[in-house]
Amino acid sequence: MARKDQSGTISIGDWNFSGLSYSKFMGTKNSLHKMVGLNPHDIPGVLTVEQKMTKNSGDTVTELCKVAVNCSNNIRYWFSSQSGKIWQEKTGTYTLVYTTSAAAGASLCLGAQEYQGYLYFATQSRLHRIAIVSADGAAAWTANIAANWATFTKTDADFHPMISHSTQLTLYIGDGNQLAQVEVTADSPTGLFSANALDLKTPLRIKSLGEMNTDILIGTYIADTIADAQIIRWNGWSVSFFNPATIAEIGVNCFLPMDGFVLVQAGNKGNLYYYNGETFSFYMKIPGSYSSTAYGEVYPYSVANREGQILFGFSNGSGNPADQLIYRIARHNKDFGYILDQPYPISERSSGEFVLTGLNIGAILVVGSDVYVSWKNGSSYGIDKLDTTTKLDGAYLESRVMLIDRETFSNLSQITVAYATKPENTNVSIYLDRNYAGYGSALTTLDDVDRKIIQTKDEQTNFTTLQAKFKVTTSVNSTPQIEGCKIFIQ
Repeated sequence: MARKDQSGTISIGDWNFSGLSYSKFMGTKNSLHKMVGLNPHDIPGVLTVEQKMTKNSGDTVTELCKVAVNCSNNIRYWFSSQSGKIWQEKTGTYTLVYTTSAAAGASLCLGAQEYQGYLYFATQSRLHRIAIVSADGAAAWTANIAANWATFTKTDADFHPMISHSTQLTLYIGDGNQLAQVEVTADSPTGLFSANALDLKTPLRIKSLGEMNTDILIGTYIADTIADAQIIRWNGWSVSFFNPATIAEIGVNCFLPMDGFVLVQAGNKGNLYYYNGETFSFYMKIPGSYSSTAYGEVYPYSVANREGQILFGFSNGSGNPADQLIYRIARHNKDFGYILDQPYPISERSSGEFVLTGLNIGAILVVGSDVYVSWKNGSSYGIDKLDTTTKLDGAYLESRVMLIDRETFSNLSQITVAYATKPENTNVSIYLDRNYAGYGSALTTLDDVDRKIIQTKDEQTNFTTLQAKFKVTTSVNSTPQIEGCKIFIQ
């Protein structure tokens, strides 16, 4: 609970040090229950609004893409998780370039990666590839695709994660309990496939791949009913591997490459773990309300690093346990601690409000400073791109629950928002949730331009518990710079 100081004031600020709270009831000092679409990182001391995500794919992409690759030919490829369809995006134009028909097994894509001049992608039982220089447009794909180029041994129906290891110079591909690989050598300049470069014990299945220094990291899964996940670390040449680190979670879903260490999202309850190369330790939980019927996860390709900021998308499994959007773990510089916030809701709206439930966040690509994200919302699908010319309108923060004395009514007298700048046609609206009754209409406010403070009129509102919501109105690419908020209690 947030509590007042001796002067009867509750202050909200220090944006760069707070981030999301553990819940709406509890968190570290200045942490917030929600931070949707806001930017606490760019300018220490003030809070601004992020750029908006705008649907970029039009009506062309009609299925959820859980796999995507940004290739060296400056084309983005998006692979359907529902069929064999492959779309490319080049200079903002989306084209269906190919529909995979695997010689055996299902044809939906389970993994893809560029390696040594080729784009490789995997279906259940086959590995396919196309030369990057010959992969622009549907005609080029039809003429140059090497479909069914190689055959998997285990033919895993759900996972074929891939990684082109930066130091081992090898393409690794998960297939059940086997790690396959493609390697370019002097004897095999166009690539040699091995279906079984490394064996894991059964019934382990490889769900995700990462790297740590010169080693490859293998994240495993058994079944949704078995909470026994492992990270296996391998140097790429030994006949065996380091002792696996084991954790009681339903699968290692993805690896988040931090600055000098690795985070792991494991299981379906939003847990993030720190992995030091040998053991796990708990790092944080994506805030939410989880249960056997309310769960979700981060898909293996729904992770990206944008200029040192780690982005990941949380997808609903069932019950909408947490907000579904792009989360961020970041800090302004080394003097700041890492915080978790919620910078990018997808472009979907419902009655003008952000859609944060019922979503699947398929894949994230960072292209220079641009961010792309694929999503599914019921029967709607799309790929969004960060709009560098337009700020997100309606970004908001919510405080934690404020409690003064649970047995006695307290009186709210005023709320203020201090700002450094407030461009024309921008504003901050204030809402209250009194005694868990839900947010009502925006409060009436005055703008004191001399003191640069937005303030409510004399409220005289009685409460035992209180939450405040601050919603930002932007104008094209202009945003207020918010210094802090204060709630005055009598």
